[in-house]
Amino acid sequence: MDEALERAASRFGDAGVQAVAIHNGQVVWSGKRGKAIHDPSKPVTDQAMFPYSSLSKLMVATFALHQVENGVLDLDKPISAYVGDEVAGSRVVTVRMLLTHTAGYPDLYGDPATAPLFPPGDQYDPDRPYTFAMLNAGIRQPVNPGRRFEYSNTGYIILGHVLAKTSGGDQALERAYRNFVRRAGTAQVPMTDDVLTMERTQRAFGRLVHGYNRLDNGELEDFSTAYGAKGIPTDLYGLPFTDGAFAGTATGAGLLLDSLFARGNLLRPDTVRMMVTPSPQAGRSQDPDLGTYGMGTYQTREAGRTWQGHGGTYSGFSSIAATDVGRGITIAVVVNELSPPHPATVIWKELVRTASSGRS
Repeated sequence: MDEALERAASRFGDAGVQAVAIHNGQVVWSGKRGKAIHDPSKPVTDQAMFPYSSLSKLMVATFALHQVENGVLDLDKPISAYVGDEVAGSRVVTVRMLLTHTAGYPDLYGDPATAPLFPPGDQYDPDRPYTFAMLNAGIRQPVNPGRRFEYSNTGYIILGHVLAKTSGGDQALERAYRNFVRRAGTAQVPMTDDVLTMERTQRAFGRLVHGYNRLDNGELEDFSTAYGAKGIPTDLYGLPFTDGAFAGTATGAGLLLDSLFARGNLLRPDTVRMMVTPSPQAGRSQDPDLGTYGMGTYQTREAGRTWQGHGGTYSGFSSIAATDVGRGITIAVVVNELSPPHPATVIWKELVRTASSGRS
């Protein structure tokens, strides 16, 4: 596995990488390489934290389904029951639609009301905290809700707002999630904010890697400092961005999936079966992975096995974590570079092939 990590990651120069393999709660292999920060040079450590980007959707969906199990949410009740008429389309859109990317919301990041708030928009300020009200200005009426699958960051941001409302506010949601995810930890690695968090604290800032985009001329742009951020850029993770809410280590992501799909101690078995069952709308997708999308998770085939999980991409970062449910093996990879092809997926596939060959 060490050789496989080096072989695959070397395609991306000094990109910082963490990777981990977990089997039924035990970390059986972990690896790291590259730079957490290029200038000044700082190597990746086991404690370094990476934004998970859209891998966070699986984590948010898991908590949402936990709230369904507890009777706090109803999958098929209009979200107006939780947020009133505050959000466009709330009288017809349901939690199930948000989870399955079938609500039909247009992309808020490209909306004229909100696009200037994000890089390289003329109103972007990486040190200004965002609120849901700021994002809500770009949320428009959904198109044919429930009729078709279309991967949607907007839908998951709205789902996060529903969770915050039913939890009693943003801070209450953070506390509730922290308490919920503790059960994914083990005696070997407790689930603390040092391995998975949605809070942008000073402690997290001291351990967070910088994210890099490779420019057309081959040079790296440091996304974490390109716009003058004095701390963690406020669009990088955390509330209200529940389309990419979490940051942490590869181990933190791996333990959550292992707990969900292998150990089975986050959700009831019938809930997990519902979660991983592709929606009828997703089955019409042209993408082989997204065509298997259930609720915050999709399947992919690699090395002759079916893996259940999610990937992530945001400026300067890529990630993927997935579980071979039949064998109870989870492999997670986080990378602080974004350049084609998706670095985390390239590395993950090489690790999966090696693990499956028995040459680990």
